[in-house]
Amino acid sequence: NDMSVAILDKLYEAVNNRDLEAYLGSFTPDAEYQAANIPAVYGTKAIQEFGANMIPHFTKVLHNVRQAWQKGDTVVCELDLEYHRKDGKVVSVPCLNIIRLKDGKVKSLRAYLDATPAFM
Repeated sequence: NDMSVAILDKLYEAVNNRDLEAYLGSFTPDAEYQAANIPAVYGTKAIQEFGANMIPHFTKVLHNVRQAWQKGDTVVCELDLEYHRKDGKVVSVPCLNIIRLKDGKVKSLRAYLDATPAFM
């Protein structure tokens, strides 16, 4: 389905470009956002704060999509997150994203991963 690819392209391109504003524009105002074992945050302001806390740790974070599926308003994406650290080390970790859409925007994004290696 075109929508799943479009929303993933939009989200991941924004992260790859370190464009927090474009990233936030893909979410509903009350969106749920959960990454790894960090408690979920709700709303674009909380998502912005989460992103702002992550950005300084890395020169870039790339999303390398393996496969993506959509059924109704749910998108499932299997990917590798590639963290480029400030010390020059590149760490890749597997990730599964489950995204729920509402009117073409992200209502819920849950990222299942162990990001620990990126910070070690």
